[in-house]
Amino acid sequence: MKHVVYDSGALIAAAKNNQRFLWRHREALASGVSVLVPAGVLAQCWDERASAARLHRVLNGCEILPLTEMAAKAAGALCRRNGTSDVVDASVVLASIAYDEAPIVTDDLGDIRDLVECANRKRIRVERP
Repeated sequence: MKHVVYDSGALIAAAKNNQRFLWRHREALASGVSVLVPAGVLAQCWDERASAARLHRVLNGCEILPLTEMAAKAAGALCRRNGTSDVVDASVVLASIAYDEAPIVTDDLGDIRDLVECANRKRIRVERP
């Protein structure tokens, strides 16, 4: 595995000091896995308070993927095909596709799996933090 994509559930797990998630995150980084966070996910979870230090530490090891015009259009198109409107979830799935069908870490298993199926990418692994 070269990459992993975090949805908001992963960042929330970091903020809540979920030890299982934090261990898996450290292991991924130590193994050279590139941890990807779409910009929309960052926007949903950002907390600038000092009490969010765990979140900040996790984010320091992540690459933030920009929401470009092309990516925004692709997310909107995927949502339309799926009959949903959460473009952030769609951007997570599209990031996974763009990075060799990288695993997705999320607590929103149903919606993400629906988008994965709609995108015809059933090999993408979707797991909890």
